[in-house]
Amino acid sequence: MRRKPMPPKPKFADIDFTPDSVQQWTPDLPIGQGFRCSRGEFVSFWKKGRVRRDVASSLCTCWIIRNDNELAGYLTLSADKLSATDREPLLGDEDVPYQSFPAVKIGLLAGDDRAKGVGKALMLWALEYAATEISPQTGRALHDG
Repeated sequence: MRRKPMPPKPKFADIDFTPDSVQQWTPDLPIGQGFRCSRGEFVSFWKKGRVRRDVASSLCTCWIIRNDNELAGYLTLSADKLSATDREPLLGDEDVPYQSFPAVKIGLLAGDDRAKGVGKALMLWALEYAATEISPQTGRALHDG
């Protein structure tokens, strides 16, 4: 009796994507081909160099999750501001007179369709990173200035 060959294992099968697996992307970090995302523009942004250009121009930083040299997902962060639209200051009751506040913007968030859970891992990481690393620095700058 002839056995049927086993179907190939999906690209990111059995990979536990956790926020701990996030690393900062730099252009010298090797990433293989084959990134697939249901939103084609995010594949194009990666393959045609938009992410590389934006990082090189210091418009954002890019954070990735990969398995070996295969890209599972990426996220870009940049500095921005949150503007209050009301006439009264947003934190007026707390004696904070500002109408705008420092913010972190997620510019791009893309996951390979085969990497289940990678988007959630990137989001959880970004929230923790903004709260523990970025917020204390921007808050300190406001109070020291």
